Order: sequence, then structure tokens, then C-alpha cells
Amino acid sequence: MKDLESALLADARVAVSDNGFAARVMAALPARAPAAHTWLKPALVLGSAALGSVTAALLAPAGGSLLQGFADLVQLRALTPAAITGIGIALALLASALVLAVDSE
Repeated sequence: MKDLESALLADARVAVSDNGFAARVMAALPARAPAAHTWLKPALVLGSAALGSVTAALLAPAGGSLLQGFADLVQLRALTPAAITGIGIALALLASALVLAVDSE
């Protein structure tokens, strides 16, 4: 197996003459369009996360605060309504962070 791999790697290092074909193709391609509105996607993702967080906070039970929810999580009481609200907000922000981190543009 090692011999086949080394033979393939050695063959891949050999330059193939294309008589200028690649240069002609690259010259014939249109110029790359400038990126317009690069701020739009991150703004939409963060706006959606903010909207989700506000919605989770508004739908939270009236008696429990968000800080009480995080205190419940620290004390390993994860099923209280305030703790579930805190988890929901944290997940909304995590989803937006993941979308922005994975975005390749």
C-alpha cells in the first residue's frame, strides 16, 4: 500500500504541459464581481438571534427572571421555567455564532 501511495504522490508532482491552456482560460473568465453587502448576512443572523432571544424572554414565565434561570442551572435544576428560558436564549446565540463561524464568504 505504501508503494502505491508513494508512486501516486511522485506522479502528482510531475508538471503537465498544457501549452498555455490554463492561462487562456483564466484570461477569458470575466472579472470577479466585487462583494456587495457583505454586512447583510451577519446582520440578518445576529438580528434573528436577538429576535429569538427577546421572544424567549417575553414568553418566559412572569415570576422567574433570567438571572434566576442561570442560578438554577448552576445549582443543576435545569427544568425550571426560568432555566429553560436561559437555555433557549443561549442556544439562539450559539446557533447564530455557529452560522457566522461556518460562513465561508
